[in-house]
Amino acid sequence: MPVYKTRQDPSGSVGTRIRSLRQQLGLTQEQLGERAELHYSYIGQVERGDKMPSLRSLKKLAAALNVDLHYFFEEEARYATAPSANFWQKELLSLTNDRPTEDIRVVVEMAKTIFQYLDKIREAPK
Repeated sequence: MPVYKTRQDPSGSVGTRIRSLRQQLGLTQEQLGERAELHYSYIGQVERGDKMPSLRSLKKLAAALNVDLHYFFEEEARYATAPSANFWQKELLSLTNDRPTEDIRVVVEMAKTIFQYLDKIREAPK
């Protein structure tokens, strides 16, 4: 499981934290913009520090990045660990947004199969 690094910029700007987390999640500015319902060029302006996002925009960005709003303002050491199970559950749920019911059913069936396989691997003697 990958460990999510903290931001590298010692200035600790909100934009730097957004960029760092976006990159760690493997998202483009356009993908983050779609998730947050914000224009990708605005995401770039925020990341560069050209614009300071409103509280409403920060809430959207936090939800899109699956972090609490206070992530953008607290000490970086708090977030130097790998994401929790809750993070991955939210990520999985976000993937099913706007998907047809049949697609979701197929994903659930695939997940069951994968979990059964993982359980067998863990139970196998070494």
